[in-house]
Amino acid sequence: MKTRPFHHQRPLAAAAAAYGLGVWAGVRFSWRPLAAAAGWLACVLAAVLLPRLHRKRIVGWMGVMLFTGMLLAGSAAHPVTPPEGKYRVEGVLSADAQARDSGTAAVYLENARVQSGGMSWNLARVYWTFAPDEQMPLREGNAVSFSALLYLPNGQVNPYGFDFRLFLLQKGAACGVSGFQEGQVTGHPGRGLRSVTYHVRTWLDDRVQAVFGAGSALPEALLLGIRDSLPQETVRRFSQAGVAHLLAVSGLHVALLTGALLLPLRRLLGHRASLAVTGVFLLFYCALLDFSAPVVRASLLLLFGGARRLFRRQPDGLTALSAAFLLILLLRPLDLFSASFQLSFGAVLGLVMLAPEIQRRVAKIRNGRWLRMLSNTWAAFAGVAVPTIQIYHRLSLVGLLINPLACVLFSVLLPLYGVVLAAGCVWLPAGQFLAGPVNAVSAWVLGVIEALGTLPFAAVRVPFLPWYCMGAAVLSLLLATRFTLGNRRIKAAAAAALLALSFGVWRLTLNRNVRYLQLAMGQADAALILEDGETAVIDTGGYGGDLASYLLSTGRQADHLILTHLHSDHCMGIRQLLDQRVPIGRVYLPEGAMDMQIDGECAELIRELEQLGVPVTTVHAGDTLAFGRVRGTVTWPEEGGTQPGQDANRYSMAVLWNLDGVRFLTAGDLSGTFENYAARDAEVLKAAHHGSKNSTGDAFLDTVTPDLVLITGGGRANLPHPQMLSRLETRGIPWYDTDRWGALTVEVKDGQAALTPYLSRKEH
Repeated sequence: MKTRPFHHQRPLAAAAAAYGLGVWAGVRFSWRPLAAAAGWLACVLAAVLLPRLHRKRIVGWMGVMLFTGMLLAGSAAHPVTPPEGKYRVEGVLSADAQARDSGTAAVYLENARVQSGGMSWNLARVYWTFAPDEQMPLREGNAVSFSALLYLPNGQVNPYGFDFRLFLLQKGAACGVSGFQEGQVTGHPGRGLRSVTYHVRTWLDDRVQAVFGAGSALPEALLLGIRDSLPQETVRRFSQAGVAHLLAVSGLHVALLTGALLLPLRRLLGHRASLAVTGVFLLFYCALLDFSAPVVRASLLLLFGGARRLFRRQPDGLTALSAAFLLILLLRPLDLFSASFQLSFGAVLGLVMLAPEIQRRVAKIRNGRWLRMLSNTWAAFAGVAVPTIQIYHRLSLVGLLINPLACVLFSVLLPLYGVVLAAGCVWLPAGQFLAGPVNAVSAWVLGVIEALGTLPFAAVRVPFLPWYCMGAAVLSLLLATRFTLGNRRIKAAAAAALLALSFGVWRLTLNRNVRYLQLAMGQADAALILEDGETAVIDTGGYGGDLASYLLSTGRQADHLILTHLHSDHCMGIRQLLDQRVPIGRVYLPEGAMDMQIDGECAELIRELEQLGVPVTTVHAGDTLAFGRVRGTVTWPEEGGTQPGQDANRYSMAVLWNLDGVRFLTAGDLSGTFENYAARDAEVLKAAHHGSKNSTGDAFLDTVTPDLVLITGGGRANLPHPQMLSRLETRGIPWYDTDRWGALTVEVKDGQAALTPYLSRKEH
């Protein structure tokens, strides 16, 4: 019997794969809508108008799906937006505006209209940040009108960094507005579906807090998807233990809630009516959680399964998953790039494709019942391995063993939460009475999982994999499934060879040249010196998310953490390094750093590092730091020359680096007379104080005589300052700033320095 190709057996799965590839290509490659439209039309013609190629039509329709994905994703990723500038803004608040820790507030405006100079644009959604006015509380549904600065968000500006633009586009916002001038509330809360679900969710959240009291954080996360109250340490421990997926509402939660609430109705209403009620409940629950991808995926699969049972059709998990994949991405194609979407679909794909094969193998093992219990865990783990590595840069080992137990425990907790909340909604004292023992069980479960997350072998760090290694890993998993034909031994050998070849190429092509990387941190500083075996970090910025991501993605650690001074824009990023568990070898501070006018939070971080056992060393002019082909000599401050209580900028640490033969001067936030004390002849200069007016003066430049200058600063704060740039241009010194060019990499090869800006194609 001749075996039909896979795309003929499961055309929906083939179409989903083609569409997903098209979405990826439409976002990652240069957007050419005419070329994509021409390709779409050609595939339609090939599929419809060529009768002789009847058996090949499915290939034509796959091409249609490919170019459909490119068109939809490309248009979503490249929307038409108004130019940056000051506008009069009108819109409706999507939630209550509340102050954040930074002192600002952020909220989305729905159905926004921006006007300037007689021109106006209608935008479905904009991201609004402002300083909250306590005299004018803003509530969900309020219509507001105000003047603000409209800006287009930056995309990814650092290697392995956060893509703020893509994040906002996934939320439906193509631009942001900042400010709240001449603001006024022009309308009262509306009563649309979004408003209704928001108020229901808020009311339920208040009820959860009233019922569960101090133990409300976990019920909030499991029932309503609200994780703001969960301690970050708890989230980190769950991640280490490999069960972080239990804290996010996904398939397990939806199935349990649906079963607990609607199972009694099946006997009363019958299959058809109960399926209809299930559909209504799931639609409302999806709306309640803002149609998050895991909830929608789980809901669709439940409905597909119910429909198949109703019509007595043979279930096919891969086809159902493909249908859910297509339905979600047709409406929101950019969800393909979200972590929740990738992990949710990856886990189910692993269960569908790998679990039967694993169960078949372990069934042959004598007394292997306990192994069969773990087969689903292993299959789901394999399905999410690649996205987990690419997103979190860690793989949990203990999770392979405890996932079944954790799922059982949460399968008990979740219905209990639902019953207690339902009782509390009817009569609050009853819910509070029942919540007592449930909170005790929750505390015990949390304690067990957090303890497992502290084990030294709980998780292993894995660096970011290049695309060909990811492809080899995915193909190897496919070879292990029943969807690929051939001798098992041959397939296993092919998978091993493919993995060995791809990872061998990766290791052989690693860049071993000395590099200096200046990260784009706005008006903050963070840089790395990368030598083959060690890494020096010079300042960490005000927020170190991109810095931590780079170190984790490249498998590095902060062997030497050099803090030029203790201002928040240079050292608050330590918090993210600690939260992400990036190892820190030793900290270097300028002499007298703790006695200057510094930010108190920075001093607290230094004390926290000391409590963790990280050595903290103070240095002064003449001290050296050497590793591999890198040698740094401190040029400022002088020994015994600091005065307590002074501005920390005056005594910023300056270092003259020898990077494999290239002299490179980093000058912290020095300016005025003080920078002249630190000046040394260098080929490359990292300009002091973000290129401010009083830094990088004439005398300083005459001493340093750089061939290239790097500048950190944001254009909205007039940095780098025109007068400072004029001094560079007068001398004919080329300069690059992180505001326009993103991260700046200076690579040293054969004694020569070459600069590569991350945004090399950006207009400037």
